[in-house]
Order: sequence, then C-alpha cells, then structure tokens
Amino acid sequence: MKKFLVLMSILALLLLGACGGKDKGEAKPTSKENVGQTEKNDGAQKEKASDDSKDTEKDEKEEEDSSQNEENDGGILNPYIEEYTGGDVEVVFTNKNPGLSHAFSDKVSMTIDEYQIVHVSNMNESAKGSFNDEDEGYVLTLKLTLDNQSEDEISYAGGLSMQTDDATEPIVKRTTLVDRDQWMKDDSTEGASLYSAGKSFTGLDAFLITKEQFEKSKLPILKIDALWRGDDVSDRIGEEGVIPLPLSDEGKEKAGATANLYQDKMVTDTVAEKELFFSKEDINETKEIDKVKVTLNGAQYANITPTEGNKERFKNFGDGPLVALTAKFTVENNSDTAFDQSFIERKLHVDDRGTMLSQGMLEPTVRGMVEPGDTFEGLAVFLFREDEFGIFKELKLQIGPLADENAKRLFKEKSVQFDLPMKK
Repeated sequence: MKKFLVLMSILALLLLGACGGKDKGEAKPTSKENVGQTEKNDGAQKEKASDDSKDTEKDEKEEEDSSQNEENDGGILNPYIEEYTGGDVEVVFTNKNPGLSHAFSDKVSMTIDEYQIVHVSNMNESAKGSFNDEDEGYVLTLKLTLDNQSEDEISYAGGLSMQTDDATEPIVKRTTLVDRDQWMKDDSTEGASLYSAGKSFTGLDAFLITKEQFEKSKLPILKIDALWRGDDVSDRIGEEGVIPLPLSDEGKEKAGATANLYQDKMVTDTVAEKELFFSKEDINETKEIDKVKVTLNGAQYANITPTEGNKERFKNFGDGPLVALTAKFTVENNSDTAFDQSFIERKLHVDDRGTMLSQGMLEPTVRGMVEPGDTFEGLAVFLFREDEFGIFKELKLQIGPLADENAKRLFKEKSVQFDLPMKK
C-alpha cells in the first residue's frame, strides 16, 4: 500500500511539472504576439502622425496659396481706369492687406487698406495726355482711410507724393484716374479738404507710373503731408507720413530687408542704400542730465551707397566707399523745464583725434518741445570714409547740451557720453 501511495505521489508531481512546462511554453508565443501587435500599433501611430503632419503642411500650403490667389485674383480695384482710357487694363500686382499706416497723433491716422498696379495699353488717343503722351503705362491705385477720432475738424488736401527708388524722378499723382465719387471726402463739411471730428473716411487716389519708372522701381517711398486743425495751416498735427510701398514681390523682399534698419533719411527718403555689417540694438544704457534721463538704445553700422539722385550730397566725402553709424537714443524729461527737440546736440568723440557733429540732413526731421513728463526718441547719424573708419579704435557718443526754442543752453550746459560698441 505504501508503495502504491509513493507511486501515485510521483505521478502527480510529474503531471504538475508537465502542466507547468506547457504553461511556460505557451507564454512565449503569447508574448511574441503582443510585441508584434505593439510594433504594428506603433507603426500605425507613426504612419498616422506622418499623415497628420503631411495634412498640416498641405493645409498651410493651401492657405498660403489661397492668400496669394486672393491677392492676385484679377479683380480691379479701380474700374474707372478702363472707362477713362478706353484701353486694355491688366492687373500686375495687388496687395489687399499691406498693413501700412501712419499715426499723426494718438487720435488721427492714415491707413493704406489696399493698393493695386495695373498695366494700361491700347488706350484712346485722348487719354494719352494723362500718360505723358506714351502708348502704355502703369497706374497705382491706393485705397486710403483717414481716421479722425479727435475733437477737431482737420484739413487734408490730398498731399501725397512719391519718387522712384533712385530718387531721380517723381511718380506723378493722377487723381483724374479715379471717379470723383470714389475720392476721399467729407460731404458734411464746407471746405473740400475739411474732415469732421470723430469719423473715418475712405477713398481712392492714383499715381501714374511710366514704363521706364516701373522697370526700375521696386520700393518707392510714399509721403503723406502733415495735417492741420481746421483752417489754420500753422496748427500742425504730427509729422508727415513716410511709408515704403512695395510695387512687386521683389519690392516686398526689399522692404523686409530694410524693416529692421533705424529709420534715418537714408532709408525713409531713399537717400542711400544701406547694407548692415554690425549692430548692437540692446545697449539700453542710461545716464542723467539733472532730472533728464538719456538712454542709448542701440547702434547700427552700415556700408552705404548714395542713390543716383543724391550722390551730389555726399561729394565732400570723396568718391570712395562710405560707412554710416546710426545711433538710437531716448530722452525722458523728468525735470520742470521744456527743451526743443531740434536743439538736442549730438556729437561723436573719435579716439583722441577730436569730435565730429552728426549729419542733420540724414536724421529725421523733428520739431516741437519735449515738455516735462514727455519722452523723445531720436537718431544720431555720422558718416565716415571707409578707409578712415577702419583705423578708428574708440567712439564715444555725446548727447547734449539741451536747449530751449531760442537755442539757449539749459541745465548748466551739461551733456552725457556713451561708449559705442565697434566690430573688432
């Protein structure tokens, strides 16, 4: 009996071992199957992510193409051109969202909502007089909005002007190429150039661009005359607007390249082409003249090439390459005394060689007083011959003394100096 029990125990143990071995053997294929399924799921997820990425890129491309097509949809901004000329009108370039505006004050501004260039050919003989007696030409139409949220009537006499990129020729305004019903006007006022308080006004204006001008103009500068209150031309509102206006995709690229340049007159008045070779725009060093804080914001150095129409202005520097330094500064008046913007002296100390005054002809035109509590942002521009600039080791910018409207120096004739960074 004992032998029988021992035998049964041994058989039971062998049976349990076989079952355990079978369970272990089956676990491996199950594990492999799970891994395979996991890899399959991962692959599907990666493929889906890739497809999602492709779909996103496709959507972005379609959105970009749609925007481009919208700008070049062939729609005519100014249909009157065809009626006036009797010619063939073909859209060349449209910018429906230029994002261009100029603030004359915090309550008065001018915005370019849209603009378009069309090519006109095969026109009536009577229309050729508006095209300088040429058989073909281009018309730039601007859609403008004047926003007057001030409490006063303001005067705007349609003062727009443009020049070719090289500043050699004016691009002539031709308001006659716009239907009178589309002119920007305020029928509720007595004067033709008066615009009511608290309202916005939208209308069209146009320029003639000759074939020769169009071929050489990519980024002309549009200027908008300063406004004034009521009929008093001496009561100005702000300064004139200066807006680079791309006439093509190439012009857009050029505008992008100049967008980060300090806006001295070389840029705003197309006096010279600037190619930046060194800059430091986060200096932000502050010093004080009594209670007036003067901050050097930054400095830009550029190789410059005068435009064809401005070469004569640089004749004192010879015929060689030129370098321009443009420094940006801020003056915060925390004193009780007002001083004149145009009499803030700018001077450059060069090594131990002496000093040089800034080039006022290349600095923005400013006028008016910096009253207590006001802040003024200014530019100081200095020119060098390239061969001379290369030997300078140290430059110091002096701001001040400050003066009143009669050029009388204030604050005990004090000034401040800043060390300028230079490319080593």
